Parts: sequence; C-alpha cells; structure tokens
Amino acid sequence: MVIKTSRVFPSDTNNHNTLFGGRLMTYIDDTASISASRHCRTGIVTASTDSVDFLQPIKNDHSVCLESYVASTGRSSMEIFVKVIAENLKNGERYLAATSFFTFVAIDDNGKT
Repeated sequence: MVIKTSRVFPSDTNNHNTLFGGRLMTYIDDTASISASRHCRTGIVTASTDSVDFLQPIKNDHSVCLESYVASTGRSSMEIFVKVIAENLKNGERYLAATSFFTFVAIDDNGKT
C-alpha cells in the first residue's frame, strides 16, 4: 500500500477554484506506479487507465490523500486501485473525492513483458 498526501495550491486549480482533473490523474498515476513497482520489483509501465471517477471537487487549500494498492494480478500485468480522500484543512472534514483503477505491465531491462 502507498499513501501520498499533498496540499492543493492556487496554481493547481482551475477557474472553478478546484483541483485540475489532469493534476489529480498525475498524482494517481504516480502513486499507483509505486504500488506496482513494490509488487513486482522490476520495471513497469502504465498500460491503461481503466477508470477514474471524480466524485467530489477538491478545493484550493484542501489536502488530497491518495491510497493505492494492488487489487489483482495476471502473468505480467496488475490492476491497481487508488482511493482519493480530500480534507478541508480548516475544519478537518474528510470526504471521498475520487476512485480509480489503473493497469500496469511489468517489463524487463529489454522492455519485454
């Protein structure tokens, strides 16, 4: 399991004063890739973004906490689940902001699965 927490700054937000979806997807891919690497201990690549469900907006000055783990494996691929919890840092309210599944493929030094 991997846990990553970041603060949302104004430069991370769009014109609605909420976290850019693309920025969140970067955080998700980064966190998921660490879970995948820890599982197989070799090179990995992102094969697909199976789903990203944006459930609640994440506002400026909130924090975002991502938790990822290996949900299933195949011969050379693995599915990683990532849960995104946002927190209003002023009042401590935490809420489920997004969920996602990514598929990674393990590769050797020659780029073969």
